[in-house]
Amino acid sequence: MKKKNRNQVLLTLAILVTLVACNSGDKKEEPAATTDTAKTEAVQPIVEDVTPDAIKAAPDLYKVLNDTMGIRIVEATYKPGDSSALHSHPDYALYAVSGGMATFYGKDGTKMENEMKTGMTNIRPAEIHAVKNTGKTTIKVILVEVNRHGQATAQDAATDATKVAPALYKLKNDTLGLRVIDINYKPGQSSAMHSHGDQALYVIEPGKGEFTGKDGKKMVMEFKKGMTMIVPGGPHSVKNIGTTTLKAILVEINRAMN
Repeated sequence: MKKKNRNQVLLTLAILVTLVACNSGDKKEEPAATTDTAKTEAVQPIVEDVTPDAIKAAPDLYKVLNDTMGIRIVEATYKPGDSSALHSHPDYALYAVSGGMATFYGKDGTKMENEMKTGMTNIRPAEIHAVKNTGKTTIKVILVEVNRHGQATAQDAATDATKVAPALYKLKNDTLGLRVIDINYKPGQSSAMHSHGDQALYVIEPGKGEFTGKDGKKMVMEFKKGMTMIVPGGPHSVKNIGTTTLKAILVEINRAMN
């Protein structure tokens, strides 16, 4: 009986030793698997896609004319055959001073032919592209780039220049919180009190304007051809006191500052 009991005890101990050995073997494998996973995660590269803006990518083709208030006016000039490397723009408005044929190349390899007519305007969302002048004429455009990400606001219809003086202010494009407006004041013409959002101005034809503020104060300004300005929004009335028709492109930025 004693021998039988002793054999049972030995058998039980043998089974326990075997189980402990198996469990110990399993535990040794777990850290190894965790270590392998950690190594795999650590070597994953973090890639940031940063495309330079037009000024950095092609400084010989793009020139900054004004830069303030989160608004930048850029002049782009492409002679026939000129091309730029891949570059980026934030949301922007465009005015073609002199047009021509251009090919735009997207980041994904897409290709688009575009005839840019003199005097055309447009508003484009932020984009990445390369450009080549594939025509026979020099292309010159004015870009109003907007580095503001605040919420777009609507223009008050009661003071909107295009509603107060539609014969003098014609709306060309309106989207993304930007509005492109064509200004045309013949000698002697004047507008009632109106307002604009923060604005960028490009003078097409020179002239002399008299501005009257809400407080009655007057200011005379001489506008030269090709002149650019970025000014805060506000109310005023305007009169052409010169002898020539004053023409300009106005881009209103109806977006809050960041």
